[in-house]
Amino acid sequence: MIARLGAKAVLLAIGLGMAFFGIGLLGAALAASLKALFGEPGALAVAGGVLLLPPLFWAMAKLLFRPAKPPPSGVAATLIAALAKDLPWMAVLGAGASGVASLFSKRGKRQK
Repeated sequence: MIARLGAKAVLLAIGLGMAFFGIGLLGAALAASLKALFGEPGALAVAGGVLLLPPLFWAMAKLLFRPAKPPPSGVAATLIAALAKDLPWMAVLGAGASGVASLFSKRGKRQK
């Protein structure tokens, strides 16, 4: 089992190294091809932007468009939610009762 884990770690390291140097070589090639058009600093900036912006936009989209959390399930949660829609004071009482119940349920348990 440890040998398999070690083999996977080695393969992961090799794959990450290949990706790192492959992206570096692609950036160098792109910068070299753009050197005549933009000069050396401009070519490096364009190549860096081309390689940096897609993962940056992907990460931003991943953070912004998270799926909604599922609503709590259970009979008690459904009944309290139905009552809270019709009676606002019931929402306050339900929140208070829930807090008191959680206080008493955690009272006898020790922290680990």
